[in-house]
Amino acid sequence: MEPKGPPKDLLAQAEGLRSVDPSTPGFRERFLALLLEAKARWESLSPEEKGRLLALLGALLSLLPWGRLGRIGALFQRATSPQAQLLLRLALRLLKR
Repeated sequence: MEPKGPPKDLLAQAEGLRSVDPSTPGFRERFLALLLEAKARWESLSPEEKGRLLALLGALLSLLPWGRLGRIGALFQRATSPQAQLLLRLALRLLKR
């Protein structure tokens, strides 16, 4: 799925949706379009770029205070290891059945 037209700033679109009431007509369609665009961009990344991005995200989350989000960062770093990714893929395949 190739993105159509010029690249859009997904963060600006997400910020725009934050100020919209979810019960507004068309909100769900805009939200779904935003998710599909983010998914298409993620899938267009190479495995190395995905790994780098996940490692950076895990590092940023682990810098947070040791509260809920700090723990999530530590878990996220462990979850991005190659073994954990393999286990996650296998679990998702089993769930799809």
